[in-house]
Amino acid sequence: MLMATLSSACSSFYFYPMKELVRTPQDIGLQYEVVELTTTDNVKLHNWLIKAEQPRGVVLFLHGNAENISTHVGSVYWLPEQGFDVLLLDYRGYGRSEGVADFPQVYLDVDAAYRWVAQYAEQRELPLFILGQSLGGAISSYYFSTLAPAERRFNAVVLDAVFSGHSDIARDVASRSIITWPFQFIVAHLVPQDFDPKAHIANLAPTPLLFFHSPDDEIIPFHQGQKVFERAQDPKHWITTAGPHIATFNFKQNRAHLLQFFDEHGALNPSAHPQTD
Repeated sequence: MLMATLSSACSSFYFYPMKELVRTPQDIGLQYEVVELTTTDNVKLHNWLIKAEQPRGVVLFLHGNAENISTHVGSVYWLPEQGFDVLLLDYRGYGRSEGVADFPQVYLDVDAAYRWVAQYAEQRELPLFILGQSLGGAISSYYFSTLAPAERRFNAVVLDAVFSGHSDIARDVASRSIITWPFQFIVAHLVPQDFDPKAHIANLAPTPLLFFHSPDDEIIPFHQGQKVFERAQDPKHWITTAGPHIATFNFKQNRAHLLQFFDEHGALNPSAHPQTD
């Protein structure tokens, strides 16, 4: 019974969805469209496409494990002003998306979003970039590394606060509490290990990679992000940030790093580059 309970707990360890949408892009003055997608296992997903007035690139944004796109929009709301359309994916079970989030089904969600946004970018002759935060970074590390070269229609990948492996982060979280401490090694063996970023990140080469991580991150240990970076192949670049978990783009210098990376790897040149706030 204990093992069954632990196994069940591990299956939802990574996903903490919230159904309520607390705001829409329109509430913060952004133009957007609802993009409804259906996965290959017939789950309907609710997503947002935030649009730039004069797009020079497209970003597929994969958020972290808690809440939904209505809160995570805070990480990317500034990109349309800089000339980037952004597709925000809500995994199954999040927001108004149907289903229950779990592995490996979440990769079907990413697949549906990627196929749609790749076609969207291609039709508009715009470069495509992937931005994954936290769990979204881990999901990106696996999914995009498994695509055949002919299917890789993205210019570059950005990973913000990525963890090194599912068992690594499970063990770390369990070790933080005196109640769960004795179970940290059991839990680590029950969580999925087939999708670990550290095991797959090298397969993304030669795609350019940009990593962000803060030593102050209280959710994903800094050394785990470093481990993924070490396993990655060139071309790759590391930015040490500051502040709490996924607060990266609250800081002007990190926005500038991201824009520079996009510019270096295919973003169309704007007639007049706008300044970051």
